[in-house]
Amino acid sequence: ALATPGATVNHPFAPTVKIPDLGSAFTAQERQTVASAILGKCDALDGAVDGMVQDVKACQAAFNLQSDVPTCAGNTRNGQCLTPEQKSLVSQVFAGGKTPSGQLIYSSFPWDTGVATPNWATWKFVNSQALDPAAGNIFMSPSRNIAGLSTIDLDEGFKALSATVAPFTESADTVITPPGKEDPRNLAGLRARGAKMLIYHGVSDAIFSAHDTADWYQRLDRAQGAKAADFARYFPVPGMSHCSGGPSTDRFDGLSALVKWVEQGEAPAQLFASARGPGNTAGANPDVPKEWSPTRTRPLCPFPKVARYNGSGDVEDAGNFSCK
Repeated sequence: ALATPGATVNHPFAPTVKIPDLGSAFTAQERQTVASAILGKCDALDGAVDGMVQDVKACQAAFNLQSDVPTCAGNTRNGQCLTPEQKSLVSQVFAGGKTPSGQLIYSSFPWDTGVATPNWATWKFVNSQALDPAAGNIFMSPSRNIAGLSTIDLDEGFKALSATVAPFTESADTVITPPGKEDPRNLAGLRARGAKMLIYHGVSDAIFSAHDTADWYQRLDRAQGAKAADFARYFPVPGMSHCSGGPSTDRFDGLSALVKWVEQGEAPAQLFASARGPGNTAGANPDVPKEWSPTRTRPLCPFPKVARYNGSGDVEDAGNFSCK
């Protein structure tokens, strides 16, 4: 109801389509207002006021959209507040999608500073309409002809993801979940042959939730008798959007850490990450705040540890933070 109807979007991976302009319902300025409110409640939770939210779990308890973001007087939107209707709808988006009957389709999303970035907006407002319906229909059993498809019953569509219909004898849900039909989270076979897994995920990823990955890792750990870290480690990247970007230190070498773990038996206690500010040889990340050093560094910590400030030293230097 808040979106401007009939915006034309020319998406590089889809034909030119006319879709509602969802971005008009939650503008860049309004998203920045929310991001600033998140920082106000969560920035210092790791011991340093540095424009980053390292303690993601604590932030979810500390931040409240209803009370921490100003409410627009008389529903007059000026970018520095949200209307009651906006707060209700944005809260529902972050709480995770549900079918009309109330069944949870997907995990909640963490409150994080990357909500203000263009990457977040593209995945939430454009790709969700231009790409996701197509992918969802393809993964149904049987798959659907998506040409001309504009609406779908979410309850029936959700059921179709785990359905089997000849000749589709294996459901999409089974195909795309980790190995092990008895318990798809128990990767005992992978562990038994000495394999290692290094997983990373941007906390501000707008399409795949970092909460979902954390939940998966915790289920894996329970299935492995609290010893998942012996062969699998998950590294959340605070502030990072989908795969890269966001107000984050998003440049790091996970491959070398994985090779060292496999070949030398040295498990990664942290990953060294840096920002890509103006002039960076790896390509500048426009989401790096101007207040940061363009080469700010941080340790990325294996879940559930958090990078915490040691109490002294330059906040631009990873050496002054520890995974605790």
